[in-house]
Amino acid sequence: MLINLKLKILIVSATQLENRFANSLSINFGEVVGLNEAFNHEVDLLVTGVGAVQTAFWLTRYAESYQLVINIGIAGSYKSDIPLESVVCIKEDVFGDYGVDDKGQFKSLSEINLLDTNNIFVGDKLINPWLNADLFKISLPQVKGVTLSTASGSKEAIDKIVTRWNPDIETMEGAAVFYACRMLNVKFICLRAISNMVEPRDRSNWRINEAIENLNKEVRYLIENL
Repeated sequence: MLINLKLKILIVSATQLENRFANSLSINFGEVVGLNEAFNHEVDLLVTGVGAVQTAFWLTRYAESYQLVINIGIAGSYKSDIPLESVVCIKEDVFGDYGVDDKGQFKSLSEINLLDTNNIFVGDKLINPWLNADLFKISLPQVKGVTLSTASGSKEAIDKIVTRWNPDIETMEGAAVFYACRMLNVKFICLRAISNMVEPRDRSNWRINEAIENLNKEVRYLIENL
């Protein structure tokens, strides 16, 4: 790890609710706000709004001013061994519904040769190359994410995603963070807390507050140990 180095860190979330650091602050979408906490680093907050497009836009505007982007939020789990309220680190992600419907068969952008030729994709996957490097070590479970523009909430939709991608968790922003930060060559980490299982939609089973509380603890631990 880097020792005694003051870093500029940007904590990014889709909503203010997902970021306990923002509880007492007034933050507008796309506005960077400084965090007045006793960290050894300079920490700012950014709320982007929900979805990949807004996340990519605001990150592209601000990320190059920082040495580390920490993306946080809630997620749905596809796997029983990634339970409610647990916190995970996304090691790789895909834009799971970017492609074409070819007579009822989904084909991804790489399969139809429409993906960017910028060498940051491995097939359709985006991988975080900075995990467990010199800047930070991660002891949290490292998982495969899928990023969707429409959150899964029916058996039919879920079965298609599982068959095509076999992901561990689902978000609406993760791959956008991977893409923007890889393109800008800015170190990043994506931490997500499991608020719900990916299943036919039933919000009565969700544990949003408990998940966010655990997420906050892990983010604090990460920053304090940089």
